[in-house]
Amino acid sequence: MMSERYQLSVRASAAAANAALKDAGLITDLDKTYVIDKNKLQRERQKYRNIFNEEETIFYEFIDGIYIDGRKDATLLTERDAQAGEYYHKTELQEHIVVDVGEPGACYLTHVSPQDGRGITIANEVYDAIKVPS
Repeated sequence: MMSERYQLSVRASAAAANAALKDAGLITDLDKTYVIDKNKLQRERQKYRNIFNEEETIFYEFIDGIYIDGRKDATLLTERDAQAGEYYHKTELQEHIVVDVGEPGACYLTHVSPQDGRGITIANEVYDAIKVPS
C-alpha cells in the first residue's frame, strides 16, 4: 500500500521491503523465505488497486450530488518584513469553499481557498479538488 501511495517503482519498493525485513531479522543468510521479489510485489499492488477501485465505485454510486458552500473567513497570515527581517501577523478575509458529498453536512470532502472570487476560478479549483485521478 505504501509503494502505491508514494508511487515508488516496483524494484525500489521490493528493495525497501527486503531491507526492512532484513533489519527486523526475518531474512538471514540461511533463511530467505520472506524475501519479496518484484513480481510478487506487482501482483499485490494490482490486488490493492482492484480492491480500492471497487470500494471507490461503491462510494460514488450513492452520491446524490456535490454541494458547495462558500463564505469569507478571517484568516491569520504570517508575513516577513524583508527590510527588518522580522515576521508579523496579519488578518485577511479569504473566501473558503466547503465541498460536501451527498446532503449538505452529510460527508465532508474537502475545502478550497480560491485565488479570487471569479466564478471560473472557483469552478476550476473545486473541479481540481474533487476529480478522480485516471
